[in-house]
Amino acid sequence: MTTVRCIEHRITRDLMSRREREPASQRTLLAERLISAAAVTAGMLLLGSYAQELLWALLAAAAVLTLGTRTP
Repeated sequence: MTTVRCIEHRITRDLMSRREREPASQRTLLAERLISAAAVTAGMLLLGSYAQELLWALLAAAAVLTLGTRTP
């Protein structure tokens, strides 16, 4: 194995071991959920401004999805 390949292998192995050791924190997960919710809301309002019926359909689908999904 060449020196460059050895270094690449070691860097990759170190990164993968760090990723396994450090689980995602609760704050990070909460931030990701808030960002996702804000993006979906903005998209729904943008599309809903063009077609009001589409907004109501999206709201109904979101309500069904929310009520039918459990979070661990």
